[in-house]
Amino acid sequence: MASDLHQTPASTRPYDVIILGTGLGGGMLGSILAKHDLKVLMIDSDTHPRFTIGEATTPDTNFRLKLLGTKYGVPEIANLSAFHDLRDTVGPSSGIKRAFSFLYQRDGQDQRAKESHQYPTLAPPMGPDAHFFRQDTDAFMMASAVGYGATVRQQTRVQDIQIDDEGVTVTSDRQETFRARYLVDGTGMRSVLANRFDLRVGPERFRTNSRAIYTHMVGVKPYDMVGGSRSEHQHKYPLSQSTLHHVFEGGWFWVIPFNNHADATNPLCSVGLVLNRNVHPETGTDPEEEFWSHVRRFPDMMRHFEGARAVRNWTSTGRLQYGSKTITGPRFCLLAHAGFFIDPLYSTGLALTTAMVDLLSAQLLKSFRTGDFSPEAFEKLNGFFDRNITYADQMVSSSFVSFRDYDLWDAWFRVWVVGLFIGTAVNATIYLRYVETGRQDVLDNSITEPNDMILGGRYPEFQKLFKVALATMDQVRDGQLDPKQGAQQIRGLFKDLPYVPSYWRWSDPEVRTTPAFTLWGMTKMYFWFQLFCPKHLRQPLFDWNSLTAYRYILKAVLKSNRLARRRRSFYTRDVFKAWNMDWKASRAS
Repeated sequence: MASDLHQTPASTRPYDVIILGTGLGGGMLGSILAKHDLKVLMIDSDTHPRFTIGEATTPDTNFRLKLLGTKYGVPEIANLSAFHDLRDTVGPSSGIKRAFSFLYQRDGQDQRAKESHQYPTLAPPMGPDAHFFRQDTDAFMMASAVGYGATVRQQTRVQDIQIDDEGVTVTSDRQETFRARYLVDGTGMRSVLANRFDLRVGPERFRTNSRAIYTHMVGVKPYDMVGGSRSEHQHKYPLSQSTLHHVFEGGWFWVIPFNNHADATNPLCSVGLVLNRNVHPETGTDPEEEFWSHVRRFPDMMRHFEGARAVRNWTSTGRLQYGSKTITGPRFCLLAHAGFFIDPLYSTGLALTTAMVDLLSAQLLKSFRTGDFSPEAFEKLNGFFDRNITYADQMVSSSFVSFRDYDLWDAWFRVWVVGLFIGTAVNATIYLRYVETGRQDVLDNSITEPNDMILGGRYPEFQKLFKVALATMDQVRDGQLDPKQGAQQIRGLFKDLPYVPSYWRWSDPEVRTTPAFTLWGMTKMYFWFQLFCPKHLRQPLFDWNSLTAYRYILKAVLKSNRLARRRRSFYTRDVFKAWNMDWKASRAS
């Protein structure tokens, strides 16, 4: 076949990149590549809007989205990074996420308010995080890709894929053929490429062994109405404005409301149950009945779900874990969830997708400049895949071990918090260094060590702590160590840790939440790092001038006020006047 794609037969259509799937990852990648003048075709067997899980962002994801949108000049991606921008650009159907919250449940007992934990997300304007109503966010990103010039074919099934030295030929179920120089698979668990080239590996390689039951519901009561009072649990934010986890021996529930803010238009709430298959293997029963059988074990959860009903068919999975022998090959790459998945605990999926899109975008743009599409050029993506799947598996599997005992869970929660804090800080530093300097090369650090792993996994000092904590958890798992002793050992790792603020008192089991990351909380933390943290540990985490952050916040507040005045002005104008030029401004933007 001729190397010049424009000399291919008329029955084929020349593109630079074909992306299978128009979900969030495919939409972000398509937007970036089309923005940079590549000819992009996006093919999807389904159509929007549609139901998708993976709904909660994290502070780490927040900054990765900011970096991704800024780095590649696609503000639509950056607008997903924090709730208020999401509300204003996509719509108020998504929920607000001011914190991660965890409630430890015991069979037949009311939840003990002091057996609970919370980790706040960032305050405005850097945050807060969000609960994505995926049918809206995914359709928004697909539309963004179209706006930048991508071609989209929905309700088009891929029947065949042929790859040669010069590119890829995709044949649809209608016998249409499409030709491109590179192919990306963003189709998730049922990956077209993984099936086509037999890339899947058995789940036995993973430590985590879980399954899930989930749906969307209406009528889920805000937990703050049915659980302990604020004075009892002593958290910073309402539990109903968080991603709420009910953890118990053998599993955990998620409760992700979309109707938890003043502007909400969406009455739905995402709910799910994830079970450790070593404790709760498949029963063969109806998924709805199995879900309720576990709800009935916990009195306050019965109050939480009293009157709630599903509005979608229940989904019940087999084992959630899957992986691939490789995620790259001649002229192709699998996006994050087409390549692997561990478990929805800690909401790492969107962070992995965003990081993967960043890494792949950079390499594809380079390959189209140099003409080098060799597998070696894309090998760094496999390194990313291997590191993150192993780390996520270790973090989540140890969490399931910890659920057997409250003290052990309390200790392991602290490990996860420090990892997430570090992962957020290193990405925030890159973003604020860019705001401070305006240098594009600063943004290139978004895909280099230590930013190429989620949850702070490549920060050397934390990796040392994590290895010790993981070994302790393995001893508990294998019956070689009592859970209470393991908890004490892990909490002891945080005593006098030089890169965790001492005023957090993070080794104290009586402390169950960090301070809130408001302006005052961030100011105190910034100056603690300047005064008390060794420079070599501080630089990856807080290497920016405090005035940069204050200027950023001031500009964001002024922008919010301008938008509010503009809305009031336009509303009042439209009461009295018919003709306007808004349509012209919209076209210009």
